[in-house]
Amino acid sequence: MPSSARKSMGNANADWGVCGFTSSLYAMYEHNPSKRQQLNNANTAFRVLAEIKSYLMMLKADGEQTLLNSIVDFTQSFGSPFDTFNIDTYIARINAAVNQSENAIKADSLFGIAMPPEAVADYLKRIWQYDSTITTTVGGGTGNKDGILGVTSNNPTMPMYHGLEHYLYRCKGVVYSWGDAYTSVQDAANQGAGGANWQVCRLIEIN
Repeated sequence: MPSSARKSMGNANADWGVCGFTSSLYAMYEHNPSKRQQLNNANTAFRVLAEIKSYLMMLKADGEQTLLNSIVDFTQSFGSPFDTFNIDTYIARINAAVNQSENAIKADSLFGIAMPPEAVADYLKRIWQYDSTITTTVGGGTGNKDGILGVTSNNPTMPMYHGLEHYLYRCKGVVYSWGDAYTSVQDAANQGAGGANWQVCRLIEIN
């Protein structure tokens, strides 16, 4: 993946917690070459927000309340200031950002949203028409398989999905997150997460 495209995919996640979406964009860049030109523009903050809004609006239109509730519950589990998160307020916040500058949008941490593994898989299917397989791998055990990796540092304050706290994308042994590339999950943790002891707890493989 070219450096410019890689930075484009993960740039927004350097400012907000939107790793479920940015890791999916990494994956779709690899799996859907016809969309690469479109994805090269994913560094624009409002472009990422529009993608998230489109997915949430689709869930609302389709009456997917279970998925919506799971997104709310998972986002709230990250604590203040996300403990009062709700879908309608989040969408309204995106709508209000339409005339804001790129820097102002990036500075607003409340654009973070937590995606349960099932929601990531649904997003891949509903928006990009790719099936995926979710594997629970507490303590690792993924080998070097390509896919979206959910990782945990076993923080007792984060009990959902075996402590899932971040997503990365791995392709051909290279791990992508925050617009950068790393040699391993732990290398990403060392350089981007203060040396957290990350273990893979979910593997989402694109079929």
